[in-house]
Amino acid sequence: MKKIILIIILLIIQKNVYSENLFDTSFFNIEFTSSNIENDKIEVIKKIKYESGISIFKKILNEEDFIKISNNITEEIINTFIKNIVINDEKIINDKYISNIKINFHKNKIVEFLRFNKLPYVEYYPDKFLLIFYEQEEIGNNLFTRNNNYYKYFISNLMNNDFFKIPNLDINDRYILKEEDILNKNYFKINKFSKKYNSNENLVVISKINNNKKSYELILYSDGNILQKQFQYNKNEMKLFFEILQNETLNLWKKLNQIQNYKINILNCKIYYFNLLELKEIRKNLNNISAIKNLNIKNLEYKNIEYDIHYYGNIKILSKILQLNKLKINYSKNSCVIRLK
Repeated sequence: MKKIILIIILLIIQKNVYSENLFDTSFFNIEFTSSNIENDKIEVIKKIKYESGISIFKKILNEEDFIKISNNITEEIINTFIKNIVINDEKIINDKYISNIKINFHKNKIVEFLRFNKLPYVEYYPDKFLLIFYEQEEIGNNLFTRNNNYYKYFISNLMNNDFFKIPNLDINDRYILKEEDILNKNYFKINKFSKKYNSNENLVVISKINNNKKSYELILYSDGNILQKQFQYNKNEMKLFFEILQNETLNLWKKLNQIQNYKINILNCKIYYFNLLELKEIRKNLNNISAIKNLNIKNLEYKNIEYDIHYYGNIKILSKILQLNKLKINYSKNSCVIRLK
């Protein structure tokens, strides 16, 4: 008799995806009924392996590069990245199977694959983006006011948003940054405004209505770098618009902050430590940074080691990743020092 199988797979999404390890994956809740549990369990795990692997590439690549490479990421290739499979709370009751399954991957093997294909990637996501919304309507313009439809929706529906934050919309905001500063793309004024909110990641959105068509200009200011994009969205669905805005913003940010895989740079640094345990911790954290290709010892002294650090990307991105790995770097043209935070 032909077997009957019902498979239900629910992916548990972590609440704050912007601070998690981008090379990590989530647990899948699995529940199915089958007359051949072992075979169907194998098929389910195959699907989870592929979906988990693809999810990592979606997180670390910009949209264009992901589309470019996605057709070449086969099940066989993903299998070469797998470190282990975790199965928790497994139960088999008659013909019913229940478990939580998670696939762990070798970060270094994924990075090696990207380097072989000359694809840049990101190793982390930033904190929240400061959202500066300038709304140009037929009956008037709105910048830092509660009449601004986008701020109004955000305040009503997205107070716990993990991606964007908005200004206070107070008199001081309107004093620091004016409409003409937005239109003229006055970076000095926008940077001054962002300092009020201690933000390095700022998104300016200019919305315009022309002949009943709504167009948007996005200007991303990321730690001193600028990238722009324009798009149209004519539907009056704010929830969907903010989802699109989030995807577009993150894609722009990836392009500005991705680690290039073409050229190796060298940075000479001294690493200071108090004891061997601290040195071990520093070494472990350095080895966790995929942008670093290798560390060559140049000189050994009491409580400090001089290294040539061979790395991909640029010094600003490397510095940020070091901080995320609990390392503090002070560097200039003539010196570089790394310590444990």
